Amino acid sequence: MITVNVSLYGSLARFGGGKHVAQTDIKVIPGSGKHELLQLLGIPEEERGYLFINAVLCEVPGISTNANELLNDGDHVGIFSVDRLYPYQYRDGLPISAGLKETLDKLGAMYHSYQKN
Repeated sequence: MITVNVSLYGSLARFGGGKHVAQTDIKVIPGSGKHELLQLLGIPEEERGYLFINAVLCEVPGISTNANELLNDGDHVGIFSVDRLYPYQYRDGLPISAGLKETLDKLGAMYHSYQKN
């Protein structure tokens, strides 16, 4: 088993025993990814907002990627409820996962960065 540290924000804190914020260590089988973690925690897809793995954005509200980024021992996962935003100071130049980038490139839902002409 590997251990992943999970922070849950907003109404999702209830899945970690908190009211507004919860932090908990979860043991998962090696080779597990974010999908298995969400399932283990019991978080419904419609309640999941922003999801970060080691400060890399992997999921955004209303869009689900098929990518299942694998988790490693000691990873930190932050999961926000759909009614919470992540702090503004972290939005500029935010790193995103390859799976999310591929999904957003197809959907054109948002841009990660802009270039000057």
